[in-house]
Amino acid sequence: MKFSRVIGVDVASKKLDVFNSATGKGQELKNSREAVMRFAKSLGNPKDTLVVCEATGAYEHFLVDVMHELGFSVCIANPRQVRQFANGHGFLEKTDRIDAQILAKFGQQVEVNLATPRTEQEKRLIALVRRRIQVLQLIGQEKNRAGQCYDKVALESLTKSIKFLKKQLKSLDLMIAEALVEAAKTTPVIEILLSVPGVGTVVAATLYCELPELGKLNRYQIAKLVGVAPLARQSGKSDGKRPVRGGRSKARKVLYMAALVASQTNPLIKPYYQKMLKRGKEKKLALVACMRKLLVILNEMVHRQQKWLEPEKKGATATVAKLGPPLATCSIA
Repeated sequence: MKFSRVIGVDVASKKLDVFNSATGKGQELKNSREAVMRFAKSLGNPKDTLVVCEATGAYEHFLVDVMHELGFSVCIANPRQVRQFANGHGFLEKTDRIDAQILAKFGQQVEVNLATPRTEQEKRLIALVRRRIQVLQLIGQEKNRAGQCYDKVALESLTKSIKFLKKQLKSLDLMIAEALVEAAKTTPVIEILLSVPGVGTVVAATLYCELPELGKLNRYQIAKLVGVAPLARQSGKSDGKRPVRGGRSKARKVLYMAALVASQTNPLIKPYYQKMLKRGKEKKLALVACMRKLLVILNEMVHRQQKWLEPEKKGATATVAKLGPPLATCSIA
């Protein structure tokens, strides 16, 4: 979809640098809900207007929430992709004002994925899931420090810290489970995800929060978005190994754990995993293939709004065979 006006916004903790492609002018705003609201209202009709910013992890929330509330289309772009775009267009300098201009040009020339507006319930679930990820990282860091600590007093402090963080992790797991139950009352996607063997509460919550495109893209697009699609490396007579890289790291990490469980319990993924091993594939490579297959199955199920169906006989290749026409180019065989 092409937009007649693109607003590029470089986001920082305290300020926003804005560039309007329609006027060719830039300005600086305070990064607060009130300032963003005033600016958004000054733009007038949100129709045919796209707002482009980069993912910062948190600082773009005021901007995205206000723009969605007022009906603007919003793209939260991958910073690495934007930087490569800038280099390709000869923008070797980097300042906040230049970045805002680059983001506007990026929105004009690249076919972008629009961010999905979130309800308050969804925002809370996202916050809980991301906090859980942070606590897991803190536990890993404290364990590493404890492994390198030889002082008794310092080690005791680290042990207490780890114990506290693990307690907080259990508390977050309970809150996420409760939030999922509430969200499932109005969102069928959650029950669909939870119905699949190998997909638990944390996996379902993370995919729901971090991968809103699930069910809206074809098999290659969703695999590439997550970072489990093999990328071609061919030039002339050379055709190298096709690596997987990039993508949504949070979604990819939980998908790995889901594939690990599914390779032992899921009636479709388990034989597929064993088949890969028999063909001489390394375990890690076989698991990545299982991640991709599981993701494609989930993508198809969400698109068709159908829960998991156990295969009727050994060797069945689809869990959603009774559901009508598939998502374009998204066969799960």
